[in-house]
Amino acid sequence: MLNWLFKSRSAERKEMVRSGGELVRDRRNIGLWNDPMPDYSRVVPNPTIRNRARYLAANSPVAARAVQAFVDNVVGPGITLLPKITDAALKSELLTVWNGWTDLADLDGLLNFYGLQALAARMMFIDGEVFVRYTTDADGSLRLQLLPAEFIDTTVNMENVIAGVEFDSAGRRAAFYVYEWHPGNLLRLPRSTRVPTTQIAQIFRPLLPGQVHGVSALLPIMQKLNDLDQFDRATLVKQKTGALLTGFITTPNENPLGAAQADDGAWTASLEPGTIQRLSPGESLEFSDPPETGGYSEYAKTQLRLIASGLGLPYNILSGDLSDTSYSSARVGLIEFRKYIDAVQWQFVHVLCRPLFQRWIEMEVVRGTLPLPENGVQQYMRNVSWAPPAMQMTDPQREVDAMVRAIRAGLMSREMAVASLGYDLTEVDAQIASGNAATDAAGIVLDSDPRRVTQQGNRLPSEEISQIPG
Repeated sequence: MLNWLFKSRSAERKEMVRSGGELVRDRRNIGLWNDPMPDYSRVVPNPTIRNRARYLAANSPVAARAVQAFVDNVVGPGITLLPKITDAALKSELLTVWNGWTDLADLDGLLNFYGLQALAARMMFIDGEVFVRYTTDADGSLRLQLLPAEFIDTTVNMENVIAGVEFDSAGRRAAFYVYEWHPGNLLRLPRSTRVPTTQIAQIFRPLLPGQVHGVSALLPIMQKLNDLDQFDRATLVKQKTGALLTGFITTPNENPLGAAQADDGAWTASLEPGTIQRLSPGESLEFSDPPETGGYSEYAKTQLRLIASGLGLPYNILSGDLSDTSYSSARVGLIEFRKYIDAVQWQFVHVLCRPLFQRWIEMEVVRGTLPLPENGVQQYMRNVSWAPPAMQMTDPQREVDAMVRAIRAGLMSREMAVASLGYDLTEVDAQIASGNAATDAAGIVLDSDPRRVTQQGNRLPSEEISQIPG
């Protein structure tokens, strides 16, 4: 029964591949509706979409800003590992080995692990997907290689293979057909090999159940970006044309205004500032009426707002325009933006960070750099979390005060509050303890030390200080 269902599903997908047409809508005339193909994301990835998205990211200032804003907010300085292992020695050992590996994670040696995260997020936004290949270094340690979407041989289609992606009998991804070198290499014929999913991971945001390949985040606003670029170019040409002030002389004479005759027979004359020119009887001088360029700002703002909406970005972040933004509106916009970023971050953790960390743990245990717990590798997996970069506070005083009130009311823990800022509570407590010990040894009393100073800045009585542990 399961075999029959899988064959039916595979046949349906193949039909979608065969019937797949051009996804980029070249015409959007009023009254003309281009019906989208059913379930377009399951068909072979369209190279036209990918190439146009890359062109926009490289040449459109609006698209370039959108890409950078996405990467900065989703990854920023990096999504970091937060071990929650109770054994302090094992936790310290894990962090030491992990931090040493992150600097060497890139197979090409150009980036560290957090730089690879940023590059993967960028490619996922532009291309719709990116692939991470797991390789082994000479010393047996894990190395990562990012592969762009064109490395997948989408021409491979068989009973259980759709556009270069192989599925097992349960419908799970089992392997990818990967080109051995870049398919654009003119000196070699493209040749693909089967790579199991234990050696490669696909990073993308599924938008539909059963989606095979990712779709560029720039697809919904490609036409808008192109229209805005054409409008900007047309306005520039209009401005240049308007700057060409031209005078037309109507005269029955052969030599108007004392003009000189060029080699081609045309008469040319010039007017200088302060010139008083006498016209002969029958001569008249008229000037062109340069066109005006009104409405540019309003149109550009409207288009940018639509583009920002299509990308899920606040208008002020996309455009950098804060002229019409109040504090309240900016804050409301950031709240919605944070929800979107949070969803992307945790999806990024699920498809990249956790599978990668499990493979890294397995390899490090085999190498002997980390001990194998009694419950196996899963004991590590169950006692780690990931901390995405914290969103910058728009009003630190109010937000920190609200956080303190929530902690005092029992609505959140200190660990939750510290994690929301992108830090590890254990490390924060250790640094606080170390700082307190250093100031105590030096006989320094800081205004920020709640053990000795009240919140109002008054020093506590000596009898209260003596009761403080340590």
